[in-house]
Order: sequence, then structure tokens, then C-alpha cells
Amino acid sequence: MPTIPLLPESDANDEVRAIYEQIKQTFGAGSVPAVYQVLGNNPAVLKAAIENRAGIMEQGQLDPLLKEWIAWASVTQANNVFGIRVHTARLKKLGITNEQILEALSVLQYFSGISTLINGLAMDDDVSPDVMKYLSEG
Repeated sequence: MPTIPLLPESDANDEVRAIYEQIKQTFGAGSVPAVYQVLGNNPAVLKAAIENRAGIMEQGQLDPLLKEWIAWASVTQANNVFGIRVHTARLKKLGITNEQILEALSVLQYFSGISTLINGLAMDDDVSPDVMKYLSEG
């Protein structure tokens, strides 16, 4: 249960209803996710969130599948169960298999773990100039 109540479409003013309709038509699959119903309590914040999402997810040079993978990895790392469920479903709708998702989880696990080791050893400045030179060469 959220700490701020949802604003259902039936109680929303015309401005918020219009934004809800935009959500339903674009990424909401015909409904308004609960988080956006909470944001509906402040139309300016709701509008800003939707515009930000559209600017990031619906435009730009990155392929939509890559953006979905990044979204999935972000919500997974943040332990956002709602986001994990939604973005896993979106990946599957885009043709990603269970095996591929497990492989991606293994990548997240490895880099989270090795990063913990690097951070715990205070090795943040231990990047080899030779490695960086090699990686920057065409």
C-alpha cells in the first residue's frame, strides 16, 4: 500500500485524465499503473514524469530492446519487484527467452559481486593505463 493514496481516473480532474489517457495509449497497456495514479495527486509531477519517460524511452539513438534491457537491469538492481515483473514481461514480449534473462541475471550478479570486491578493497583508481589504451583503440 503506497504512503500517498492513488488518484483513480474517476476522481481525477480533466488535466490528469488526459495524462492518464496518454499513459493507457502508449505504455500502460490500456491501464494506468499505480505509481502514476499516485503521481496524479500532483499534475505537474505526473506530467513531468511522463514527458521524461517519453523523451528517454520513445526517442534517441538506442534501440528499444537495449533500452528495455537497461530498464530491466535498473529495476532489478533496485529490487523494484513491480518493475522487475513489468520489464521482464516486456522483454519476453520482445522475444527474449528465459535462458537469456537468466544469462543477463548472471551478468548482473558477476558485476555486482566484483564491484563489491573492488569497492571493499578501495581499488577505484586501479585502472591500468595499458588496458584503457587497448580498449580505446579501433
